[in-house]
Amino acid sequence: MRRQNQYHNIFAANILLSASIFTCGAVYAQAPAAPAPALKLDENTVATIELPLLAGWYQGNLVHYISTDMSDRDMAQQTATNYVPRLKHALRAPVPGQPSAVDRVYKFPNFNQGSVFPSAPQPAGYASTSAEYTPLWVVYMVSWLPGTKPRVLRSEEEVLDAEEKKLVSIQATDIVVNCPILFAVKDGKLQEFTIHIQKP
Repeated sequence: MRRQNQYHNIFAANILLSASIFTCGAVYAQAPAAPAPALKLDENTVATIELPLLAGWYQGNLVHYISTDMSDRDMAQQTATNYVPRLKHALRAPVPGQPSAVDRVYKFPNFNQGSVFPSAPQPAGYASTSAEYTPLWVVYMVSWLPGTKPRVLRSEEEVLDAEEKKLVSIQATDIVVNCPILFAVKDGKLQEFTIHIQKP
């Protein structure tokens, strides 16, 4: 059965990822107020990047993920990620008999809590046994209805149960996001990166 405290806000952490010139993602930095030395990378460069680590929920357990790409320009601006309109093509119907490359992710526009995921790598890394996990998600907006008492929902089951009880409304969007899950409290972290927790 699938359904989904607040490690609320954005988890105050940075993730240090080992990266090489052969990675497929492009990294952009905002221009600082003062001129900075030009960034020089070549095919022999071994470097690291820092990205914000976000908190969410999967089957009642905390997971942590990064966001790098969004198919919606406004959301990309709000989250400081790449705007990638081609991600919407992932919404095309899959070939019959084959699984889709995308899954739902639940976000909460009128309540402060982490996103809820219906799947996660178990464990993170090459040893994952989860055939359901994908890093591509279609955004579903979950709104608490007037007169209800909002609370943190920690699994897809909890989200769907709240909808069944007419506590929330769920609105599908055509926004596709690339949000790989890199760490789960239950299953551990992806190898080859270090989490640096920032004190408030």
